[in-house]
Amino acid sequence: MRSAVSAGLLAASLLSGCRGGDSELPPVHLIHNMDTQEKAKAYRKDTSGLFADGRSMRAPVEGTVAVGQLNDDDQYYKGFEEEGKETKAFPASIKGDDGAPKADLIARGGQRYRIYCAPCHGVNGDGDGTVNTAKGLLVAPPAMHSERVKELVNGKIFGAITYGVNNGNMGSYAAQIPVEDRWAIAAWVRDLQRQKDPNQSWEPGGIELQPNPTVASVEVGAAIYKAKACIGCHSIDGSRLVGPSFKGIWGRKEVTNKGAVTVDEAYVTESIRNPLAKVVETYPPAMPPYDDKNITDIQLQSIILYFKTLN
Repeated sequence: MRSAVSAGLLAASLLSGCRGGDSELPPVHLIHNMDTQEKAKAYRKDTSGLFADGRSMRAPVEGTVAVGQLNDDDQYYKGFEEEGKETKAFPASIKGDDGAPKADLIARGGQRYRIYCAPCHGVNGDGDGTVNTAKGLLVAPPAMHSERVKELVNGKIFGAITYGVNNGNMGSYAAQIPVEDRWAIAAWVRDLQRQKDPNQSWEPGGIELQPNPTVASVEVGAAIYKAKACIGCHSIDGSRLVGPSFKGIWGRKEVTNKGAVTVDEAYVTESIRNPLAKVVETYPPAMPPYDDKNITDIQLQSIILYFKTLN
């Protein structure tokens, strides 16, 4: 019995010596090649001569896609439906049996929103985030329950997070926010809107624009005013936003950084194509240019017709 106890104590003492204590003796290598083998390490130069460019890390084989990275569902990964239009519907994978986004996903969206979006758009989506109130952004972030945002299709909200908006005024958050979390934020925004307005749809239809109008009209101009987000900076009721109100705009005298101008067809055209050419005083130079790919000449003429009705 005594010998068994002694053997146990000896084994325990030997095992305790394997706990990484300091030693003046060299380490014991039972299998030397496991410690000294030739191998490539990330971000290290290739010393084996195996690769001609001397790099250890290799690019994917041309024409191949890594497992799980095909991302062939354009609605889910890009926010597009057929023909490159922003999707109205949420992807089926994030919906519950009732057709609405899943409750846990909405909750996740609220959490992600408070991390990434609230600094500008406000904790409750009122557009009063600290960045805006403290710094006074040139283009104020919209309230999430504003009429303009309520009309946006879901793919547009997803796209704003993915690609950014307004020539980088809001940058892309694709690197920080995974795809599912972008949809979660969009779902939370819709839930926020529905809390304030129970009639708000989970999947609004957006603003339909004629794809290629051949005749200018007031109706086309009114739709462009909403669809191109003019409504976010220019009111039609006289209230002051980021830019001058469009109420009573036609024929109005404006004082710009290049002198006084009269709002006519030439000035409106210049203000859309090259908005920094003449900036109305007391307003920031914040409007991005719209070339004929963004707003066609027919659409521009429609905007002019619409402006004339606001006097």
